[in-house]
Amino acid sequence: MKFINRTAVPAALALALAGGGVLAARAVTQTAGGPLQAQASAMVPNQSEWSVFAWSMDRNQPLFAINADKAIIPASNNKVYSAIWALDVLGPDYRFPTDLLITGAVQNGVLRGDVVIRGSGDPAFGYYEYDKDPLTSPRAMAAGLKRLGVRVVEGGVIADPYIHDRQNFGPDWPRDTGNGAARYAPTVSGLPFNRNMLWVRMTPGQGQGYIREPDVPEIPIVNGSRGGGANAYAVRQPHQDTIRIRGGGRGRFGVGAFEPAYLAGGAVRQALREAGIEVRGPLRIAQTPQGSVLVHRHLSIPLVQMVPQLNRHSDNFFAEHLWKAAAAKAVGQGTYAGGGAASAVFFHDKAGVPWGELWQADGSGLSAQNRTSAQALVRALIYAHKQPWSQPFHESMAIAGDPGGTMRRMFVGGPAQGNLHAKTGYINDVRTLSGYVKTASGETVVFSFLYNGRNTSGARGVQTNLGNLLAGYTR
Repeated sequence: MKFINRTAVPAALALALAGGGVLAARAVTQTAGGPLQAQASAMVPNQSEWSVFAWSMDRNQPLFAINADKAIIPASNNKVYSAIWALDVLGPDYRFPTDLLITGAVQNGVLRGDVVIRGSGDPAFGYYEYDKDPLTSPRAMAAGLKRLGVRVVEGGVIADPYIHDRQNFGPDWPRDTGNGAARYAPTVSGLPFNRNMLWVRMTPGQGQGYIREPDVPEIPIVNGSRGGGANAYAVRQPHQDTIRIRGGGRGRFGVGAFEPAYLAGGAVRQALREAGIEVRGPLRIAQTPQGSVLVHRHLSIPLVQMVPQLNRHSDNFFAEHLWKAAAAKAVGQGTYAGGGAASAVFFHDKAGVPWGELWQADGSGLSAQNRTSAQALVRALIYAHKQPWSQPFHESMAIAGDPGGTMRRMFVGGPAQGNLHAKTGYINDVRTLSGYVKTASGETVVFSFLYNGRNTSGARGVQTNLGNLLAGYTR
């Protein structure tokens, strides 16, 4: 269960939600009517807890609306905005660079300076899903340095995450994330590595009893395991990097690092050591010194290949990094404070989202400070449908009843199965669903069903009924 705090609403969010545009929005959404509106209304109990909107793109008119301009918490439907923003401002073919640089001359095999690893927020860097071995890319960097004849680094390793701010977890995230310690929501960084997880492999009876992966002694580990058994685990407190091993036995455990830039820097240092290059100085987090010389550039997979991580698999880590990358493009640095305002302006200008109906406090939807209306999501989805990257965006969504996404158990056996494709969303007291569906008459309908209330199980049933209503609709 992901617990949220509904009481924390910052001044910037309150100001955004008080903005203009709501009256104009009502003029649009209140034109819905007829039998379909009546059927939808009959399916939705406790309508004050809902924001619902369905729009026919073929007729360019609403099919039904319930509080469509009411801004409420979207949960992971917030990822729809993050994917669209990143695809639009960065482009589907964008590749995140991660650079290895040096700060001094190479003389007789000695680098008279530091090695720098500089990130741009690539969520796939060192990620085993793509590299299989997380050290593959750091080893390629080490090979580039070795080709220069370097045998000794007189300085140390600098890790530069400053394309983003140093707020490594979102505002008002659920308590069970541990401020980025949890595997479902690890920390965010301008220099990510392997999902910013430090892995601890237990080796009872051998040396210190554990191995860090990667080898980063800058992140302290306190081994309190008892040995024996099979119930060992690793944890850290929300506001510190010290990892504590408890229980006993063998195993491998991942913990989101509080200072994630140490992981990439430590991985590079480990790769250099494996390549026979001695590093004499420390690992530290700092900005890249002026005059540094590029040695090797790693380029990520294309951004369009990352978007299914957001929409089909609801991956919080990828969502945060794509959103912060879009914010960095818009305002010069990936910041939570600056990103929310920049996102609101983007969707107002490009998709016609009314002021006051959208506020992104983070990229994933974990934050209880996020707000959107059903109308705002529908407008954003209409905008995405009309873009050159529309097809891969559609394909990135989960499909009703398909085992490969978050809707594997939804709409099974109904008219929406295999047809409706959408983004799901769930945190405590929030259940949301927004996407596209073809009616029985062949119309393309964009919809958003947002619920904030105690009965999230019942809300899922309501959303299923509304989706099947649209899929079975005959004009």
